[in-house]
Amino acid sequence: MSEPIASAAAETDQRPRDWMKRSQIEGFAALIVGGGSGMGAACARTFAANDGLVIVADLNLENAERVALEIHESGGKAVAVGLDVSKSADIDTAVQKTLDTYGRLDVLINSATWSANCMLEDVDMRDWEKAFQTNVHGPLLLARACLPHFRKSPAPAIVFVGSLAGVVGYARKSAYSTTKGALITMSRQLALEWAVDNIRVNVLIPGTIDSPLFRKMVRPEVLAIFERATPMGRLGLASEMADLAIFLASPAASFITGQTINCCGGFSINTFVVPAGMTETLIEARQRERDAAANQ
Repeated sequence: MSEPIASAAAETDQRPRDWMKRSQIEGFAALIVGGGSGMGAACARTFAANDGLVIVADLNLENAERVALEIHESGGKAVAVGLDVSKSADIDTAVQKTLDTYGRLDVLINSATWSANCMLEDVDMRDWEKAFQTNVHGPLLLARACLPHFRKSPAPAIVFVGSLAGVVGYARKSAYSTTKGALITMSRQLALEWAVDNIRVNVLIPGTIDSPLFRKMVRPEVLAIFERATPMGRLGLASEMADLAIFLASPAASFITGQTINCCGGFSINTFVVPAGMTETLIEARQRERDAAANQ
């Protein structure tokens, strides 16, 4: 029997296989929105640490400047700019700043968001409109402003930060949940329509992120509930979310588009915190067994 003939695509597949040894984004310019704090700041630091060129955009310019300075002090390249994603003029300024600084634009990562607690029946329509302006209209305007420049990039990519609230809904997060659901659908639409220009669009859904601020805001018993509901038994780190975001933004993810990817330690699939026939979680049971063995 004759050997199967390899396809032309397989024969010409010269993509680097050692991409974990060397940067896939060296020299790429990224506009990172919401980059002044939290996950956005982690994305800016990680992108720069892998030899990418960063524009740190944030509603709070002081925070953006602080992150940009940290990146500079670590040997990376970053410039700060103030940006309100609900304002078209700010978006145009940020895009132009990227071009003026680096002469190119390859990646958009947007983690800027707006949220308030309210039941759907009571939501103030001004808040409803603000949520759509920040969480849906803003990301669309950002993407459209980047589009002409993405068409000149060898590997353009967009990563929007979503929320599990946009998939399953969260009580008292009426406008936030609705708009995050709209963002996911809009991202799929962009992925379909812009694939012709080799522009990839994906959504990253982060788990609950651990931070000193989060621990100050949440009562210890509530924190314990979050940890217990996560199969991996802990909260996530901003750097872990950033690792996935930068991967999705890089050529290493060149065939991934239109996807919504959870990075939540299994929280999103944990329908039953305590497994059937048990009175404790798997993590708790394992720890009890370890404690018993240690005491023998």
